[in-house]
Amino acid sequence: MIQVLCKLVVQNLTAVMLLLLSILCLFSQVVTAGELSEVSAIQPPQFKLQDLTGNSHSLDEFTGKVILVNFWASWCIPCIEEIPTIKDLAKVMSDEAFVVIGINNAETLPRVQATVKRLDMDFLVLLDRHSEVFTDWGADILPTAFVLDRRGQIRYMARGPIEWDSTEVIQLFKRLVAEPLSTDK
Repeated sequence: MIQVLCKLVVQNLTAVMLLLLSILCLFSQVVTAGELSEVSAIQPPQFKLQDLTGNSHSLDEFTGKVILVNFWASWCIPCIEEIPTIKDLAKVMSDEAFVVIGINNAETLPRVQATVKRLDMDFLVLLDRHSEVFTDWGADILPTAFVLDRRGQIRYMARGPIEWDSTEVIQLFKRLVAEPLSTDK
């Protein structure tokens, strides 16, 4: 009798756990959908971060280009899911004054290298080993991305995953590339 009762309890607990897990997955899909929002143009905090080969990079190197700065981590499923769309955007914009900077948030070099290789990430990846840049830029969830215009000002922000290769987003980037560098129009 006790064995039968234990079996029923375990089956019911399993069913409840599966139900809760399903609800959690459904809820997480709803709240993780990102949106690209326009923000007041501001200068971002400067940084100097190393790439996967140890070379240092800063924003100043990309003056005159529209920049997509994407904060990500290998354990972040929405981050990983949006990377192919970032690669597609970079491919579409390859002849434009445009660059993608992927900033990995607080992971070890070997782990980042393995993820970059596995996903064939062909854009610049920098290491924010202690999440200092992530924090300085006001990011609080992954993925978070910022779009900088050719003057180096943040113009758009995305919290959560975005379809970076959508027609609307590509048109936005093309408009930003076409804007004059000077503030005189």
